Amino acid sequence: ATWAAYMYIVFFSEWLYGLPATALEQRTWEEVLNLSLNFFLVSPILHLPFSPVVHPMLEGVFNLLLSWAALFAGFLSDDRPKKPNVLPYLPIVAGMQFLTSAFLLPYLVTRSNEYEEEVVYKEDLGPVAQATESRLLAPILSFVGTGSIFWGIFARADDFGGWNERLQSFVELLKIDRVGTSFLIDLAIFAAFQGWFVDDDVKRRGMDPASPLVAAAKFVPFFGLAAYLTFRDPLPSRDAEL
Repeated sequence: ATWAAYMYIVFFSEWLYGLPATALEQRTWEEVLNLSLNFFLVSPILHLPFSPVVHPMLEGVFNLLLSWAALFAGFLSDDRPKKPNVLPYLPIVAGMQFLTSAFLLPYLVTRSNEYEEEVVYKEDLGPVAQATESRLLAPILSFVGTGSIFWGIFARADDFGGWNERLQSFVELLKIDRVGTSFLIDLAIFAAFQGWFVDDDVKRRGMDPASPLVAAAKFVPFFGLAAYLTFRDPLPSRDAEL
């Protein structure tokens, strides 16, 4: 029901600012293309010739959202042969780079629960899931997310002015921009649901569920999740037990 409500409100309803997806508004598709060209702010930072000028606060929100979506890859151990889910999680994480909550919400509803008595070893995971167990994942993505926030506040000062001016122009943009409005909804959904993965991940690792790190992962948006993925206990290895 939550997923259906999200899809209707964001893509088809008249309840939000801007035109729904069914209107096929050219400005919307151009905006999506321009944001994609400036993915993770690489193109504008390097002053690449094809990098378009986009409102920096919209760019900041967009890239913060995608770095947050990528953080969910730290939970790829949630889907493995001994714990199958209705929807495979790796394609969900990949899809979240394009349609964010439209992919996340169905997985949350259909995923299976972790059984506390089962020991999960690193070797139980596929190669991609093992790679996302790296402690480098969250610091890199938190760097991108933090940079996106600073970009939104300070970048393109010649074109968009200081804080008050750019905030006012961003609000005016959102009044005609369904894409930007949906980004803000996605940020709220991520903040509300990022903790849904944490309890089962704690079980897999035999961690203390009452620890401050676990609480931060559940209740501190983005940065709490990044801290948890950085400092959580690693999964045991069968090689270490030999």
